[in-house]
Amino acid sequence: MKTETNDTAQPSATDFDASTEVSVGRRLRRMRKSKGLTVATLGERAAVSAGMISQIERGLSNPSIGTLERLRGVLGIPLTAFFEDRDDRAPATPVAELVRRADQRPFFQVGSNGMSKALLSPSGDHDLQFMIISVPPHTRSHDVMIGPGEKAGLVLEGQLTLTLDERVTVLATGDSFQFDSRKAHGVANESDESVRLLWIMHTKPQQAEF
Repeated sequence: MKTETNDTAQPSATDFDASTEVSVGRRLRRMRKSKGLTVATLGERAAVSAGMISQIERGLSNPSIGTLERLRGVLGIPLTAFFEDRDDRAPATPVAELVRRADQRPFFQVGSNGMSKALLSPSGDHDLQFMIISVPPHTRSHDVMIGPGEKAGLVLEGQLTLTLDERVTVLATGDSFQFDSRKAHGVANESDESVRLLWIMHTKPQQAEF
């Protein structure tokens, strides 16, 4: 039996490339044009303002995953398409469709609050997405999307505050959770130390992560 391994060291969140916003915008523009959509049309269909799309395409705005999920739902592409060029992806082998190597994780920041994410899901269009989220001290999620599906998480490091509807729960390292994503929700780091969180979501078409 042939065993495929990868001995490359795992990158850290500090390896985040500051040019990610420009790369995401470039890919968004290319995919929008390939579908024959104007900025205004895409914005109307995705419920994202034309001004926001224009800023993303020019690398002037750091979009949240929620915004990218709305856009990718209209464009009919996987979330990973925003972070990888075709030439950057692993060869189309059965293993590549199942595995995301540690040195091939797209790292990106979310909005303007300093949160960053490392995408763990393999390339392709998957209903189940998972990632590692780094939450700086005194930071909370924003642009929360609510819709059919489930979300779950495991606190890898630090103390996380989870709000679900009006219920607030403080989670410590090693604690896990799961909930119906139709409920109002959000996470926050109210401590003086950074938080690392494994975030998992199973979403319906055009539904997203916070």
